[in-house]
Amino acid sequence: MKYGLKKDELDQKNKHHFFLRVKKINIRAGSAYIILINQIDADRLGIMPGDELKLDWENKSIELYTDISSDLVKEGEFGLFLDIFDKFDIKENELLRLSFAKRAPSIKAIYKKLRGEVLNFNEVYQIIRDIVDRRLNELEITFFVAPSFNEKNIDFNEVYYMTKSVAMLGDTFDFGDMVADKHSTGGLPGNRVTPIIIPIVASYGICIPKTSSRSITSPAGTADTLETIMNVEFSSDEIREIVKKNNACMVWGGALKLAPADDIIIQITKELGIEPYSKMVVSVMAKKVAMGIKHLVIDIPVAKGAKISDIRTAKKIEKLFMFLARKFDIKTKVITSKSFGPIGRGIGPSLEMRDVMRVLQQKEDRPLDLENKAIKLAGYILEMTGVAKKGKGIEKAKINLKNGLAFQKMTDIINSQKGDRNVDSEDILVGKYSYGYVARKDGIVKAINNADIVELCSLLGAPQLKGSGIYLNKNVAEKYKEGDILFTMYSESETRLNLAKEALEKLDSIYM
Repeated sequence: MKYGLKKDELDQKNKHHFFLRVKKINIRAGSAYIILINQIDADRLGIMPGDELKLDWENKSIELYTDISSDLVKEGEFGLFLDIFDKFDIKENELLRLSFAKRAPSIKAIYKKLRGEVLNFNEVYQIIRDIVDRRLNELEITFFVAPSFNEKNIDFNEVYYMTKSVAMLGDTFDFGDMVADKHSTGGLPGNRVTPIIIPIVASYGICIPKTSSRSITSPAGTADTLETIMNVEFSSDEIREIVKKNNACMVWGGALKLAPADDIIIQITKELGIEPYSKMVVSVMAKKVAMGIKHLVIDIPVAKGAKISDIRTAKKIEKLFMFLARKFDIKTKVITSKSFGPIGRGIGPSLEMRDVMRVLQQKEDRPLDLENKAIKLAGYILEMTGVAKKGKGIEKAKINLKNGLAFQKMTDIINSQKGDRNVDSEDILVGKYSYGYVARKDGIVKAINNADIVELCSLLGAPQLKGSGIYLNKNVAEKYKEGDILFTMYSESETRLNLAKEALEKLDSIYM
């Protein structure tokens, strides 16, 4: 038999399993687990494209979706993409056992959901279990996600079951009883208050382990911003050590096995082009539960062109957040704030980090709107945790920001996360190519078009090019004269800067 396969090995098909040799395919396939089978083997074994196969090795198993190829794999071998080798200890050229996978246990529950019925905890848990174990394909997950996050007919208990299941089926942390966090629903350019809040709160001895996301559609996520001055990718054990030293960390949640089902569901909703608010709430709260958070402040910015554009939707989101907070016994305060433009002056990873450091270092040119919002939110956390009396949190937060203890705590965190603790705000490099947009008449900034700012930043290369973005020389409520620079565009690419300049002429008025 070719390629070292024996006839009796292939005859195992009659016993519902068979053996082939594994080959590494130097391609990343994305979220799906895919196996390539040679056409000859597929014909002999009765395997069809899309069939689900189970791979067993060393007391481990995964399920994969079949593609057929006559070129990438030879007869007698099967191909796995790099995604699989990244996650599992599988050795190339090993003879491994394959079998036809049984139907995922949760399919019946998904059918039930499609009929409009409400699921119980066991049914939801099994679906999430099968998602984590890759026993459901993208179509099957979509059939679950679409009706589950129908915002015209949300069942709060079902959302609770989903949140609990997502949190349970991943890594969890226990930092004690006095553990706090702050979260923003996002969508507002700038607004980089988190890296200011964390060191303020931690400087008072409160544990505040922060996991943040990277940008999906915005000019920068918190993790993208922090990465300009320190590492944000750590293992669970490393995070525990960082928090033990500093009462805090600021890391990228995607590097952890924190709520792994959520990452898969996010990919599905992204491909569908939808972002239901109920899905966002599940995602946020599952990760807070997994991190062992006991005190939580949630910021819901409302602005035209932002993720949440009206107060009515914000109130629905608040109601769902508070329901889940009660279920998980997390002391929570939701702050809804209306904005007429970005918070802070820098938009883009390096520009936002420079703003943050200017606030922490109390530089004269620091953005006061960013500082005031960070102090306010940090103050609420200090009140909730008993560090400050009710109504005195802002004053308390301001003290450690002004006396330098918050900045000292920030340098400790930077050092623990493999950055340069001596970094200064002005050391943070921005794109070397720039263009200042000049006012053509006198006026006052009434509002800033968030959507146009985001579009320009994307053209400039943010967040991938970390030095790219926009600096608001004039912000909301500030006066300007003819000839003043209203904002400055930065890019690490001259070509991208020229693209943004061309787009600028076609956009509606950015400053209103």
